[in-house]
Amino acid sequence: MYEALLTLKCSKPDLIKQSLEPDIKNDETVETTLNVKDDTLEIVIKSKKLNYLKAVINSYISTVNMLEKVDKIE
Repeated sequence: MYEALLTLKCSKPDLIKQSLEPDIKNDETVETTLNVKDDTLEIVIKSKKLNYLKAVINSYISTVNMLEKVDKIE
């Protein structure tokens, strides 16, 4: 199994975690967990397939980046 830990510094990590949680779909191929520590959001992704892991990593990075930009607009 492949595993990645993303540690992303965010202005509102609790809010971003709440935004991401409804879209988490854990199954036999991919498992994701989210944790907040101070001003960081930790995303742990485990996958049986390397290409799935890469896709999920890219998706989370893009989504968190977008949410950070939206927060700055408000």
